[in-house]
Amino acid sequence: MCDTLPDPRPRFRRAHTLSVLLPVIAALTAPSCRTMSHQKPSVEPEQLAQRDATIHQLKEDVGQKDSRLAEKDALIKQLEQALLSQQQMLDDAMQEVVRVQAKQRSLESRAEAASEMAEAEIALQALRDKAAETNRPEMANAEQLLTRATGEFNKQNFGGALYLVGQAKRQVKMGEMRLGEQHRVEEREAEIPFVVPLSLTVSAKGNLREGPGQEFKVLATLEPGTRVTAHFTRGQWMRVECDGGVGGWIRRALVSPN
Repeated sequence: MCDTLPDPRPRFRRAHTLSVLLPVIAALTAPSCRTMSHQKPSVEPEQLAQRDATIHQLKEDVGQKDSRLAEKDALIKQLEQALLSQQQMLDDAMQEVVRVQAKQRSLESRAEAASEMAEAEIALQALRDKAAETNRPEMANAEQLLTRATGEFNKQNFGGALYLVGQAKRQVKMGEMRLGEQHRVEEREAEIPFVVPLSLTVSAKGNLREGPGQEFKVLATLEPGTRVTAHFTRGQWMRVECDGGVGGWIRRALVSPN
């Protein structure tokens, strides 16, 4: 009986299978070029240092600006306190003058004080008539001074009353001068009508006044977004009419075209 030789085909198949799988395994285990290309590049220490220096400089700049703002706020507060202090000193000085005049009331004439007070009242009334319904600060100051003068007169402090009346007359004079300047400005600035009415919108909260000036009476306060129609212009003011039919003057800077 003859010996049977082993079949070499299974060994050949295993070798062929390994030769096919090895390249596949090598391809799977090798690092992917595409994966490597997507990795973030490392940041150099010099770049990090430069970035930190830039951030530090920006923080210092912000700190310096905050310091300057704080200094300005402190300066404004100091100026406000100084103004209040000066006003208090002026009031104290005026009161001291009144007290000094009170010591010399025997040298003053009751008739002179009464005459000066009457003249001041007449001058103040004339200023009221010229200013119409406007409330000028000079008129308010003159009225206050005359009220104080009347009180001192009733106390028989005729010297103090004369001093206060003199201050009231100065206020009336200042009001007349400023009122004259206003009239001259108004004469130079003629009222110009628009060719066609302009449709405008109030861009900032503002007052609607009887005339083109801060001294005129406030008719209404217009809120932003209010629609108005402009018919005339005069200097920095415009004559407008609201949807409700109310008409008046408003500053040109407070309105804008629709």
